Amino acid sequence: MAGTVTRTDRTALLEAAGFTILGEAEDASGVTPLAAIRAAACASVVPRVRIELGDDDVERTERAWRETARDACLFDEHGACYLCITGPGASTLPWIHARLPERACFLPIIRERTGTVEFVAVSPAGHPVVAVSEEEYEHWVVVTSAHDR
Repeated sequence: MAGTVTRTDRTALLEAAGFTILGEAEDASGVTPLAAIRAAACASVVPRVRIELGDDDVERTERAWRETARDACLFDEHGACYLCITGPGASTLPWIHARLPERACFLPIIRERTGTVEFVAVSPAGHPVVAVSEEEYEHWVVVTSAHDR
């Protein structure tokens, strides 16, 4: 995805990655995509999981994110949460409300199409924020709250 992220691009990407799109929302219990991105990128955030870059780092990162997100109670009773991929303009778009693909497969597709594994997700209740970021030599899975920032 070169250039500004559009609603159409974002929806097509997430559908290609296996998500079931349920709708959009400007905020999730008061948390906007921009607030979640800022919370996850805050200098004081400590990663819950660090994945060293290597041959299967994207697959390991997705497994770690899924496990962390489940343990942090990110998903509603239908396996859905609110998502925002990164990229120019993405934080100004509404959240995508989507159900996670049943099998691990989405992060390689997101990386292939965007060049990064970075994204943020928030529960329908607005807490927690569970994000993936790329650092110099590793991927981070972060759990934080946008309400505290």
